[in-house]
Amino acid sequence: MPSTTSRKPSKRVHTPRPRPRTDGSVCWQVRYSITRNGKPVATSQAFDDELEAVRWAALLDRVGPERAEAILFARIGAKVPGEITIAEWLRQYADQRRSVEDATRTRYHRYIDLDVVPFMGEQPLSAYTEELDAAWVLWLEHDVCNRPGRPPGNSPKTIRNKHGFVSEAMAAAARHRPQPLVPSNPCAHTRLPRVNGRRRDFLTPTEYELVEAVLWPKYRVMFEFMVMSMCRPGEAFALTVGDIDPETGAVNVDKAWKYDNGRRKLGPPKSERGTRVTHVPLETIARLDLDRDPDELLFPTGAGTAFTTHGLYEQVWLPAVRRLEALADREQPGGKLFGRMAHWEGETAAELLARFGLKTVDRLLKKWLTPYLTRHTGISWRLQDGVPIWVVSRDAGHESVSTTDRRYGHIDTRASIAAAERVGGRLPSLRTNVVSLELARRRRLVRIGEIGEIDPLAEGFEAIWKDRAGVVHSQVFDTFAAAVAH
Repeated sequence: MPSTTSRKPSKRVHTPRPRPRTDGSVCWQVRYSITRNGKPVATSQAFDDELEAVRWAALLDRVGPERAEAILFARIGAKVPGEITIAEWLRQYADQRRSVEDATRTRYHRYIDLDVVPFMGEQPLSAYTEELDAAWVLWLEHDVCNRPGRPPGNSPKTIRNKHGFVSEAMAAAARHRPQPLVPSNPCAHTRLPRVNGRRRDFLTPTEYELVEAVLWPKYRVMFEFMVMSMCRPGEAFALTVGDIDPETGAVNVDKAWKYDNGRRKLGPPKSERGTRVTHVPLETIARLDLDRDPDELLFPTGAGTAFTTHGLYEQVWLPAVRRLEALADREQPGGKLFGRMAHWEGETAAELLARFGLKTVDRLLKKWLTPYLTRHTGISWRLQDGVPIWVVSRDAGHESVSTTDRRYGHIDTRASIAAAERVGGRLPSLRTNVVSLELARRRRLVRIGEIGEIDPLAEGFEAIWKDRAGVVHSQVFDTFAAAVAH
């Protein structure tokens, strides 16, 4: 489940103090100590703007005087004469990009106002260097952003988004004709914080059946379709009856719900390759209600409107998660969520636990249970079934095959295992040191779930299983019943 914990802001050590100048004006001074030539030295920096002083003092607390000074001097050293400023060029570039949504363009301008201008000021475009870009990235990583009570700094993913926009703009400045505005893109080789992507959980067939069993019955067809079609929620809820071909199972995905400055509207899918025709099993198509007007929504709400992602989570997904949590209750399995008072129309808690077992429930609750699990599951199943990755990438609407490989390539390990089996034949001497090669191969197959847990042997029946830590165990029993009982 998503974590709601957050870091506590660090305690402020350096505080700006107002100091009068001889001309009657007031500056904001930040005093600190730094080691120079092996000796501690007391020094200070003065700022005309109080907010700039507060931000630099907070940066001083987080990264230390050496790195804070490097950032400050990179900004000061970049102030050279020029015609167009960095902020002016970025605004011009954002306004000229016709291929982006209005909401995206608004976000670009927010980057400029809240992240670029506070650091770059009114510096000219020619002053943008690799050193300045590296200092800006470090500043983004530790900036307090004047947000009291909130964790300082931007997340690695947010930094990549902001830096990506600026990098594209600077690349355009280097391509400017007839005269380049900068000699090269200063952002091209800047090292960015590493993004540790959120894990891509997916359901096993047994877990899928359990999730379907705790969903409200009228939503189960929609759940199956979202898994089999690999549609994003915004794409699935934009589909109409006419987008489905009941004869071939083809699904025409050419629109999606999205938000533009807080308002929901229909538009093209997320990427250019998002407009696609994918196919789902005819068994799934047979469960859909297609005897309606072709312009009607495929999955309308009770009021006849289109689902929102938030509505899907609140009305469909969250109640199912609550039922799973109730099933995991050791003292009162199921609680009051499966009784007549809850108007539950599915199997009882006792029936579900007898069918799936408590271990399946516990294992499922450890996964990242969001509506996007349907898409992750559909993609993962196709890869596991040996569908070529370029076919899966096309049907999923990914921008490129590299996107599919980066996010899901680790799921299909069969090619790697086949390669290991093949290369093993090059060194026959390897086999002489293996006590039981066939047992080792069976253990490998158990790890990827391709053989059963009990296999007959000459001396009896061998039970092979994998514990929660992923360790494979085996034990031989005289009878099949004894192996099953174990």
